[in-house]
Amino acid sequence: MRHQIILVIDDHGPIREGAALMLRQASPDVQVLQAKDPNDARRLMREQRPDLVFLDLIFAGQPTGLSFLDELKAGDEFDDIPVIVMSGNELTRQQVEAQLLDRGAAGYVCKAAVDSADVFRAALMNMEIGSVFLAGTVPVAAAGPAAPATAVSLGLTDAQQRVLVRVVRGMSYKRIARERDIVEGTVREHVSALLRIFKLPTSRALIYEIARAGIALEDPPKRRALGPP
Repeated sequence: MRHQIILVIDDHGPIREGAALMLRQASPDVQVLQAKDPNDARRLMREQRPDLVFLDLIFAGQPTGLSFLDELKAGDEFDDIPVIVMSGNELTRQQVEAQLLDRGAAGYVCKAAVDSADVFRAALMNMEIGSVFLAGTVPVAAAGPAAPATAVSLGLTDAQQRVLVRVVRGMSYKRIARERDIVEGTVREHVSALLRIFKLPTSRALIYEIARAGIALEDPPKRRALGPP
């Protein structure tokens, strides 16, 4: 999807302004909203629902950005909005998986890695193709086999592809089940099958592998029902 409204949440004004400037350089038509903390963000999100959120990890004198991420992903109002977490500290793959992706984040950006609008341009492109975006993780040995360039080349069923797209977007199993009109147990069965295919132990490792390999994801086209001859 094309992101038209983006919300940047950070308690440092210069960082918000810099991110907004580079986002507009990356995509001139985008509207960038700015919030200084989660309370400010809640108000803005109800007034103008964003398509994408960049969320700082630490807020001075307040709960962390992770608490706000948990809040967004736990409810039904904003849980489908992708959230990219920003941090002043480099995180390892294991930290990104356990602290961010496992909570439903759509990506991670180390602020030290943002040296131009190209980082935000790449982030927007990854969000548009349904992938995860990572910038600035401390490199570690990759786990699991190299993944193919597309989900289709794996031979996934349409149902598995639809579940994978939504898992990568950070949707809860409950939300996926409701959106797909299936029971939550079926979602878990599809995820288990995907983990076996990718030879990975957890869903967060699966999300990381999708990001590492740059796999483009999208819902398969709906099959037309066969009518009478």
